[in-house]
Amino acid sequence: MLVYSLYFIFLLVVESVTSQHVRIQHMDVDTHHDVVIDTQTPHFSWQLAQEYDSNGYLIKDIKQIAYHIIVTKVINNEVVWNSGYVSSSSSTHIFYKGVPLISDTRYTVTIKYYTTQHQSQWYIAHFRTALFSLTDWAGQWIGSNNINMNQLRTVVTMKLTRIQSATVFISGIGYYQLYIEGQQIDKTRRLDVGWTTYQQRTLYSSYDLTEIFNTTNQLGIGIMLGQGWYNRQQWIIGPGARPDLSEQYGSPRVLMQLNIVYIDGTNQSIVTDSSWLGREGEHRYDSVYMGTTMDLRAVRSCWSCAKFIDPYSLWINASVLPSPVNFTAGGQLSLQTMDPIRIGPDALHIATSGNKGNVDGVQGGSLTDGGILKPISQDEVNGQVFDLGQNFAGWCKLSSLNAPKSTIIQLRYAELRYSRGQNGIDFAGLYYENLANIAVMDTVILNGTGNETFEPLFTYHGFRYLLVNGYDNINKDNIECYNAHSETTLIGNFSSSSDVLNQIQHNILWSQLSNSMSIPTDCPQRNERRGWLGDAGLSIDETLFNFDYVNFYLNFLTMISDNQLPDGSVSDTVPFTVGFSPADPNWGTAYVTITWYLYEHTGDISIIEKYYNGIQAWIDCLTNQHQKTGLAKMYFYWGDWATVDRTANTSLTSSYAYLRDVHTFINMSRLLNHTENVQKYTKLYQELANEFHNVFYNTHLNVYVDGSQAMNILALALPDVVPVSLRTNVLNSLINNIVTTGHFTGGIVSVAPLYPLLSIEGHHDLALKLAQSITYPSYGYMFHNDIQNATTTWELWNTLPQGATASLNHHMFNSIGAWFYRYLAGIELNGLQTITIYTRIDPLIVTTSAFT
Repeated sequence: MLVYSLYFIFLLVVESVTSQHVRIQHMDVDTHHDVVIDTQTPHFSWQLAQEYDSNGYLIKDIKQIAYHIIVTKVINNEVVWNSGYVSSSSSTHIFYKGVPLISDTRYTVTIKYYTTQHQSQWYIAHFRTALFSLTDWAGQWIGSNNINMNQLRTVVTMKLTRIQSATVFISGIGYYQLYIEGQQIDKTRRLDVGWTTYQQRTLYSSYDLTEIFNTTNQLGIGIMLGQGWYNRQQWIIGPGARPDLSEQYGSPRVLMQLNIVYIDGTNQSIVTDSSWLGREGEHRYDSVYMGTTMDLRAVRSCWSCAKFIDPYSLWINASVLPSPVNFTAGGQLSLQTMDPIRIGPDALHIATSGNKGNVDGVQGGSLTDGGILKPISQDEVNGQVFDLGQNFAGWCKLSSLNAPKSTIIQLRYAELRYSRGQNGIDFAGLYYENLANIAVMDTVILNGTGNETFEPLFTYHGFRYLLVNGYDNINKDNIECYNAHSETTLIGNFSSSSDVLNQIQHNILWSQLSNSMSIPTDCPQRNERRGWLGDAGLSIDETLFNFDYVNFYLNFLTMISDNQLPDGSVSDTVPFTVGFSPADPNWGTAYVTITWYLYEHTGDISIIEKYYNGIQAWIDCLTNQHQKTGLAKMYFYWGDWATVDRTANTSLTSSYAYLRDVHTFINMSRLLNHTENVQKYTKLYQELANEFHNVFYNTHLNVYVDGSQAMNILALALPDVVPVSLRTNVLNSLINNIVTTGHFTGGIVSVAPLYPLLSIEGHHDLALKLAQSITYPSYGYMFHNDIQNATTTWELWNTLPQGATASLNHHMFNSIGAWFYRYLAGIELNGLQTITIYTRIDPLIVTTSAFT
């Protein structure tokens, strides 16, 4: 018997009764000390604390009966909303109903709730608003088209009056870092702002600098710029390159506005304009793909300080550059509401109890090591090779570098190294074949001052192994590497008595983080790192069980919506860098799937409301395609990608996505009480279900199409498609095929419904046997082979050794992680109003409930 243990936060034991895990616009105020919102009608959520009776016993089944919310302006304590006593059991997504909130204003929210036993204490939280209108901006985009102007500076002189608030709004693209008096602001924040289709929507960030600006009346401000995804080279290399779009991009540029409010009520704004001075700093070149080149001989100490004087470099006035946003076409400059990419302990918060992702018998890094990895071994192979023990996304920092001036040191990164003695190879160096046509190299030129430090800027790599060339004195104590990803909280974790399942869970967590870089990317190592919708849609359910990535995926949905064409089509990737439009139906389905699972995991029906019309337009786009060809020739490009035998797919695969989208849309319409659409699309689904069976059912073999596992799985997974009289035969054909072959033969699309289907249809033991398999092809084979024991999920079942140009760090196969929670741990979500837990204990099913 397999023993399961699930760690998930529902309620918190506290000594005093007060609201717990208060959220504003899905941001937990416990982990977000500076909450900034971009809406005039935010919503608030909280959890109830545990309560005890007079004898000290825990009171079960606590129910809220009312709440009271007050929102006030910080500047004058003006009450802008007082809900009064509201009789309600709801504690999630309570929308603000006061006077409209104002741009760049600070507010306090106080929350009290009432139960049948107690009333809580007032919970106090703070938030502030973004710039709601383009007219709130006064600055200009600056940079240079003539030189590599990646360092800009200015000096600010304030009044001799105490400051009430100092708030900066900044967008630097591709990337930026902000400095005040020589100190980087928010040091763990990297690769900011997030990548978008810049002409449609460019993001900006905001910082509260009140404490800093109250120290003196004159301060220096510095901004460092990186190429990021605004670099044209990112668009002309890699699969499906689109050099025609590269003309929309170019030199790095920045827009900044610092708003100061003094105690006496007066205001001052400092903005970017041509008075700023700039130069090419010590980082001579940076590229997401190619790496960074940094010349430490060009470092200027405290270049962002007010009293800085540079006797060596020429600082020239910045040029005013065009905005990246095409406002004429409806483009927007928007607050980055998702969490930024971070490194270090601020990147991953831990909210789950139990093992926190660390289980005995699991190979790889620890999620509780503060996001810093140190080499576990070092040896000399054409340089110094270091093994970090874990595949991840990020970079490495070298310290205590002592060598003559102009010494060049190069760092190279790889997911794999050759195994000495295998295949006649007497070499154990790094393996670069799966990096395609990019260098993945960071270079530093030392200044010769001794004890120098090098950390790459504005790039990241996917790797486990590090090669250091040009400096043989380096040792592993002088190296630390940073696990970079969009900031999040580990909110759930699964572990069991099976080492195989535990390793799969470990690999899922690390591959998901590695590919959460402001957008859900496909892989972090080669010349892609694109926002493939297929990958995102397949792993979304698993991700939301493990991580608090709600705003991360809301941002991605907005990007999909931004990119949607008038005919309803969406593209395979967002930003649209590669692939097709309209997308392969199993890629475009992410628009529907991500929206639905965000609702399921949060209970926030406004998410469905926001994207409902766009989703309907996408489904109507598929309907138009269907009317041209019928399901028999329904278009597809990728199909059931990465099957075991890499065989061609059929139109059944794309028809499956189409029908599933229609069925999900019917459920959305029911939730929103759109009865006309319920009737319209129910009729459509019934017609499609009949057509699906008539077209794809093979009456000679009594299976779907050729009887392959994938074809039968997808047919059986669709509601009301396989006639009741035939369902047993089709299911038995699938089961016999799996038992006979001893493994699963499909790809990323069919593996997602495989495990739930087997569990639902009474073959849970077979699903568990497949999940624990360690022979090829299986999840377990990825870490039970002769070449490398994987610490992340592979791109292909046979990435090693046959498909060795593929990625060793992908998340498109991570869908099994949702099965862990839903069918092994037994969690059923009902829009987060009720969470039912079914525990499978051979053959008994135990049911419990928890409320949030």
